[in-house]
Amino acid sequence: MHKVLIIDDEKDICYLISEILKDEKYLTYSAVNSSEAIAHFNKYNPDLVILDVWLSNSQLDGIEILKELKKINNNIPVIIISGHGTVDLAVSSIKNGAYDFLEKPFNSDKLLILTKRAIESSRLLDENKNLKEIVSPDINLVGESNFVNQTRKKIITFSNSNSRLLIEGNFGVGKTLIANQIHQKSKYKDKIPISIDFSTLNESNLKILFSEDIKNLNENLFIRSNMNTLILSNIDQIPLKFQKQFLFFIENSEFFKSSNILLDHKIITISEKNLKDEITNGNFLSRLYERLKVDHLICPNLSERVPDILPIMNYYISKFNSAKINLTFSKSAISKLETFDWPGNVAQLVNYVEKTLILNQTATKDLVLDLDNLALEMGDYNKEHINSNNYDLSLKEARMEFEKEYLVSQIKRFSGNMKKLSEFTGMERTALYRKLKSLNISVK
Repeated sequence: MHKVLIIDDEKDICYLISEILKDEKYLTYSAVNSSEAIAHFNKYNPDLVILDVWLSNSQLDGIEILKELKKINNNIPVIIISGHGTVDLAVSSIKNGAYDFLEKPFNSDKLLILTKRAIESSRLLDENKNLKEIVSPDINLVGESNFVNQTRKKIITFSNSNSRLLIEGNFGVGKTLIANQIHQKSKYKDKIPISIDFSTLNESNLKILFSEDIKNLNENLFIRSNMNTLILSNIDQIPLKFQKQFLFFIENSEFFKSSNILLDHKIITISEKNLKDEITNGNFLSRLYERLKVDHLICPNLSERVPDILPIMNYYISKFNSAKINLTFSKSAISKLETFDWPGNVAQLVNYVEKTLILNQTATKDLVLDLDNLALEMGDYNKEHINSNNYDLSLKEARMEFEKEYLVSQIKRFSGNMKKLSEFTGMERTALYRKLKSLNISVK
């Protein structure tokens, strides 16, 4: 049963509207001034408000009450009613968030139709918002690396442009996250982006998406994504004959204009494979590649973005930590996390955070993660970093081999920053350079 709050200084009007709505099984509440209105709004959490603009003996008038209610809950629809309707008043009501304006005396049927539509519209907006959170969750791009800092700026630039964008990078580096962030900052942000993964489609699906037939034109991926963002994953997996159709649609806007369709959308394509290699191997059209990468973003592996590892971990610990355990990391644990290759990139790191929290959910509120309780499925770390062939070397040779592996991993960890490397290893920078030279290690 839907709840309706009626706000009017004339009790007879409140009673009349209430009786009309009660006959249609609505639950109603009435208020005659602003203080009653706000109190009832907070107490009953109505699905709709019917509000008179002119209220006597009220601290706030109708427009001011409207503004206050929208501050409390912006999604609640408000129908403004008035016996002194003017165009300016109607416009002012709509600009301040009213669903519609109704002039007294009003027809009861019109009131009921408007009431039903307003509540239904609000319900659809809520469902759309919930669906957006499922399909395109609001997850931040986290990190402190140069790549993340530069990409945050690029996201703003990309979102303000309808230029086609190609995002390339290995599995789990955050390509889809970046695409969704671009959508969320674009002019299409109120819509759910059209997302298509070509690795999941068969030939009959593709025929419909690239259809030129007027009968199936609404299923064409260009028309489906009009006034929206089109995110195309695994673009490298489109068969060549459909790549040609894709190229045709990009290069022939007249095809859509002939059907009175003006396209306005953002196309973002995503590939795990290097498309230049695919072109060389004859698997991808060179001209389509050039058309898709008007803007281009290459996402590096997590192992190349070491400054991002701990911020990402802490972000997802905060996000998943329902037990509210205060997790910190020992120096050895941080070293282990930052020197591991993370072949599954950010996706693997997120899975690791979830597993760590699950395995430590019975821990005390303050937990320091050390090598002994770090839930990393990366094989035996210590054995991995000790070459079994070292046992056949002299002590001097084995030490040199260890020093070389150790310094290479730390250079990688600190992205070649010699100041940080010097501070962490405890070696003066001149001595550090001599050591690197003697071990034939290039910082680059």
